[in-house]
Amino acid sequence: MDLTALSDEALNQHFMPRIAVPDHETWLNDDLAASTRVRQDLASQGRGELDRRYGPGPRQLLDLFPAREPNAPVIVWMHGGYWRALSKEHYTNIAPPLLYAGAAVALVGYDLCPNATLAGLLAQTRAALQWVRAHAAEMRGDPNRIIVAGNSAGAHICAMALQHEWAGSDFPASGIRAAALITGIYDLAPVPLLPVQLEVRLRPADIAALSPQLLPIRNKARCLVAVGGDEPSLWIEQSRNYHAKLVAAEVQSELMIVPNRHHFSITRDLADAASPLSRAVGNLLNS
Repeated sequence: MDLTALSDEALNQHFMPRIAVPDHETWLNDDLAASTRVRQDLASQGRGELDRRYGPGPRQLLDLFPAREPNAPVIVWMHGGYWRALSKEHYTNIAPPLLYAGAAVALVGYDLCPNATLAGLLAQTRAALQWVRAHAAEMRGDPNRIIVAGNSAGAHICAMALQHEWAGSDFPASGIRAAALITGIYDLAPVPLLPVQLEVRLRPADIAALSPQLLPIRNKARCLVAVGGDEPSLWIEQSRNYHAKLVAAEVQSELMIVPNRHHFSITRDLADAASPLSRAVGNLLNS
């Protein structure tokens, strides 16, 4: 589709979730309140370590929640916010179902645009993955069973980690065993046409260099690609197209279009162990 043929109003409706969901602030505030309660509950039980530093940036911090048993899979969560908003503290409510399922959980913070470039932000999150692998035993985790997961911009970050050429680093090319990519954006072509460009500041060359949809598949880890059925059609198309790319590359990928869910309600399902999305993420733990 020629995106320039769309009006600004149409582009914003399709690719600006905060415009597509007018009551987004209520959803975000409720998630932050629920996550704050979970943080307090886990802290009162002596479970977890908050704000462990993995790099020099002001937001290069991790929240770590160890597994109940040793050699557990490690879920590494990358938060959304179009690379320029929100925080790991908004998503602590996803941790209890994963801990109950037997995983260790690491929630990643990273510096936001425009204080960081998108390329620099991606380098930070790769450093977080390297840190988690090196310290997995501290979380009763298996360094060879790392699963990345994220929503929105966080899903993009995870997809970029899958397609990064890790050669020469202390993170093996097959270091990621599976990925849960939830309501992500994988082709960045719309971004320069949107209000978020004022903060993200993509250059023309960044579209090809930082779009998972346009890059070769390097890690054929099992993938779950999920998106809300109530999201705008062009946003859903991003997930359909990326799933198709994975399948064409012979990646074991599952596409979930979750009915009656929009961009902000879909992540709420991750906090509900009984939801189909939460169970699908749980199925990745044995990858």
